[in-house]
Amino acid sequence: MANFERRVLVLDSRYEPVKIVGLQVGFVLLYTVPVLDSPRLIRGVSQSFTVPWIIRLFNCAPRNRRGHGARFSRQNVYLRDGFRCQYCNCAGSMLNLTLDHLVPLARGGKTSWDNIVTACKTCNLRKGARTIEELGIRLPRMPEQPNFNRTALFALRYGLTSRNIPESWIGYVDLSVSNRLLDVRAGTASDELSPNSPHFVTPLPAVG
Repeated sequence: MANFERRVLVLDSRYEPVKIVGLQVGFVLLYTVPVLDSPRLIRGVSQSFTVPWIIRLFNCAPRNRRGHGARFSRQNVYLRDGFRCQYCNCAGSMLNLTLDHLVPLARGGKTSWDNIVTACKTCNLRKGARTIEELGIRLPRMPEQPNFNRTALFALRYGLTSRNIPESWIGYVDLSVSNRLLDVRAGTASDELSPNSPHFVTPLPAVG
């Protein structure tokens, strides 16, 4: 797990996190940009120096919010679907989950947000190269690109969680998504949706 005790959080002009830098960069910026917290004393081999926990770049304008959704990846699909099979609603570890094409590749389906869902290995095997329409499956929700909070994506990118984030950074970063991923990897994630929900389909029938 990453250690951020020797790192500096950089914010833009609207107090949104843009990057995490090392102590040397933080030391230089200490004398050129506003510091938002009490600097800490870092003791080196021959000398000690002061470095801030957080700095703000007044001239760093927020990036255009359009076109900056979550990038397509296996992990982000699992996060979008709550680490649950979209066919039988079982919650599983990442080792038991797969990605499934609603319209199979062999039938012209694309690998895209709106054609990919999380599926357990059993349901994926049983579905095979058929479509959900052919099987009469009703999904709990139609898949689409998730709209993760920008600061939640920042936490994911840097691996920030409630276990390793410096206390002074907490108010600037959304840890909800990265903490969810941490819980799943640790096998302690709580069920967010009831297996008896009427919105979920019953397990796919066995082939044959």
